Amino acid sequence: MCEYYFDEERALAYKINPITTSLVQNGDKDEQKAILVHTNIKVTNFKKEKIRRILSELYPADQYDFESAKKKFRDTLLFKVISGAKKISEKEYESIKEIVES
Repeated sequence: MCEYYFDEERALAYKINPITTSLVQNGDKDEQKAILVHTNIKVTNFKKEKIRRILSELYPADQYDFESAKKKFRDTLLFKVISGAKKISEKEYESIKEIVES
């Protein structure tokens, strides 16, 4: 389920896809494993410009589990992107999108 945010000061609407995690090799050695945490973000502004970005970060598997890596990702990287924005409903997001696209 997506999350929606709106930053009134910058007039930006955000659609954030669910955060996903996976276990990956971190380098050449077999014992070096990491947790890849990533999400897709769509940003729309009132100039009718749309930006799509993938945010991702690697966390050492020996220090994090999937849930703690997701929490760290949300609290640091994702927070930097949407700081200043307030959470809105999908209905509010769609009405903003309608205004922008008309």
